Amino acid sequence: MIAALGWLVFGVAGDRSRLQPLPDTAGSTVAWLADAGKTRSPSDVAAARPEAWRPWDGRGYIRAAPGEAVWVRVLLRNPAGEPRHGVLAGGNHFSDRVDAWFLTQDGAWRQASAGKTVAVRNKPVWTRLAAFPVDVPAGGEQVVYLRAEDFYGVHLRPEWWPKMEDFFAMQVRDVLAESVCYGGVLALLLYNAVLWVRLRFPDSRHYVAYAGTMTVFNLVASGAAGLLGLAAGSPWKEMIAVSALALSGASLVQFARVFLGTAERLPRGDRLLRWLRVGLVALALGVAAAPWLDGLGWRNAAIAAVAATHLILLAVAVASWRAGARQARFFLAAFGLLFAGVLPAVLAGLGEDIPVWSIRSVLMGSTLEMLMLSLAVADRFAQTQRKLVEETEQRRMIEAAYADELEIEVRERTRELRDANADKDRILAVIGHDLRGPLTALLRTAERTAGDFARETAATGRTLSLMIEDLVLWARLRAGTCALAGHPATALAEPAAALYRTLAETGGIELRIDVPADLSVETDLVLAQTLLRNLLANALKFARTRVELRATVAAGGVLFAVGNDGPPLPPEVAARFAAGQDEPMTATGGLGLRLCREICHALGTQLAAASPTVGGTEFSFTLPAARPVEVPA
Repeated sequence: MIAALGWLVFGVAGDRSRLQPLPDTAGSTVAWLADAGKTRSPSDVAAARPEAWRPWDGRGYIRAAPGEAVWVRVLLRNPAGEPRHGVLAGGNHFSDRVDAWFLTQDGAWRQASAGKTVAVRNKPVWTRLAAFPVDVPAGGEQVVYLRAEDFYGVHLRPEWWPKMEDFFAMQVRDVLAESVCYGGVLALLLYNAVLWVRLRFPDSRHYVAYAGTMTVFNLVASGAAGLLGLAAGSPWKEMIAVSALALSGASLVQFARVFLGTAERLPRGDRLLRWLRVGLVALALGVAAAPWLDGLGWRNAAIAAVAATHLILLAVAVASWRAGARQARFFLAAFGLLFAGVLPAVLAGLGEDIPVWSIRSVLMGSTLEMLMLSLAVADRFAQTQRKLVEETEQRRMIEAAYADELEIEVRERTRELRDANADKDRILAVIGHDLRGPLTALLRTAERTAGDFARETAATGRTLSLMIEDLVLWARLRAGTCALAGHPATALAEPAAALYRTLAETGGIELRIDVPADLSVETDLVLAQTLLRNLLANALKFARTRVELRATVAAGGVLFAVGNDGPPLPPEVAARFAAGQDEPMTATGGLGLRLCREICHALGTQLAAASPTVGGTEFSFTLPAARPVEVPA
């Protein structure tokens, strides 16, 4: 990949074989004239004495101090037998403004403008360079006057492309090479940005900050804003580039601290990196606050600071590797690629002339460094994933073992609770049985004794006896015993009615029983009698003048209904009853309606409550009809 990128940057994009150096052997010459006050007009320049012009030999740059302008006279000769349609460019240094003046055949001056401060729509050629199309007749010559100025001083190097298509082909190759580099960087930025946004991976956040600011520096410093149609002159162009460069160094320092774990491995080195980051941020803020205060000095300071940062980080990476941080090898490889790309530019910068390939070498080294650091982040992410998978598998095994133990414990606790519940039901049955005998004897004695006290004692004893019966029955229900058989409907209703008839007469309440003798049901007699007894007790408690127990034929069985003329159920109580909520609704029957609901559930039926239009409350349930007895033939 490195070889392919090098071939693209230096072989394809670096091809300048069709460029004709100036001055040339065909007689083309270049001379320049200073314009310190920026007061000379094209006519003044064209009329200047020949000795006022200084010839340029093609080495170095034609320069002018900050705040000054320079005029350059380019004489292009064409010894060929056909006209040339070429491009005259101002070199790789981007001046704020370059104007080209052509003297037409009628003696008028024609002007074209280019440079960093000129919008693309106003440039004669869509390019980041100061370039102007020039036509040179066959066997003739063409004189072009260039006027250049720049906030930080002019660095102009005229270049002549005899064929316009060669110039545009060079531009396409340059854009292609830069697009590959920047496209790769943007892809890495997007990948790591997604990791940070979706997974909050800390290494990705600092890498995105570094790669993003470094990309901004490369784009601005290489004049890519001109290709994008943006006009950005000095000092703002330098301010953006230098600030981005300083911030990239600060982001790289923070990335190295997190990635290499210097806070734990190298505490002293980590303190040095923290101060270094603060200094780089201060440098970026200083450039942003006062870019006009020696902008080139700011630029040189930022370049020196970032270079020193890379050297310090290289030493920290070596120390971290020796301290056990294997991931430091990515930093060593990344900085090695960057230094390999920057070194040619440094060596070329020692001379007066800076070739184009040295600039592209820096771009290639920077791109490879960001690629290697992205691979470092990907390797760290892969290690984190593997660690999470291992931890997840260990957790799954622990949870599986714990689940088995928990299942065994739950079974044991369930069996213990089931045994305890059965013991409780047996104890309730025994207690009920033991209490029922003495209480029955007490009732018989009270009933044979005359007097009000004896009658009250008998009534209280009956109530207590019924509560004990309900308690014993509730224990039986919990045990799940139910003896189904065929019984006349009157066998259910008459014992309950006989039990409460005296109580009804005493309270002045009419007790009506409407149960046909020909109706039979299949049920548990004790459960069914207890159900009717509790419903009658509840109805008598709230009745005003009347309580009715009736049995009618219904679909699939016999419907028993117990109603009174008392107040209806409150709406909230009726709603809870319809929803099947088992909150206590006690009456004289001991466990009350809660026991009635459980009896209905044991008998396979459902207890319903209603408030008839004539008033009062009615509870009803349905029991299956008894099967007819088959008589042998």
